[in-house]
Amino acid sequence: MFLNLPRLAFLGTVLSVLVGCASEEMPEGLPELYPVTLTVHQGGAPLSGASVQLIAADPTLSKWVTGGSTDENGEAVVMTHGKYAGAPAGKFKVTVNKTQTEGSANGNDPSVSSQVIMFDLVDAKYRVVTTTPIEVEVTAGENKLDAIEVGAAVKDAAAKL
Repeated sequence: MFLNLPRLAFLGTVLSVLVGCASEEMPEGLPELYPVTLTVHQGGAPLSGASVQLIAADPTLSKWVTGGSTDENGEAVVMTHGKYAGAPAGKFKVTVNKTQTEGSANGNDPSVSSQVIMFDLVDAKYRVVTTTPIEVEVTAGENKLDAIEVGAAVKDAAAKL
């Protein structure tokens, strides 16, 4: 049987990448994480496609970025650094963001006018850590948190792109 050297090198590279991914080590100092699921409602209905971030009150935990995105039921499964399931135990402020764009970009053609406008769809007080009234506590074990309500729907112009 004849093996093609480039094909063998390619297979070796793929195998080493797969083995490397399977044995990825946790970051140094990562605290124990606990499963967290939370639901976001807007105007009493589930809010899908929103970004949820938990900001730790404890400064020693603040380097661990924790959050998730809501599904069609408004439910978010919280991850730390976007790839480790759960969040460390502690108290957190919660911010919720959702944006929508309207208009279209016309590529690289400078002779064609284009305008894309971005809108924030969640009240500003829920989007910023210093103004959000939402606080949660993550404890050891599984955490299915109470539904979070972010008030009535808004459509605030955020930026023109």
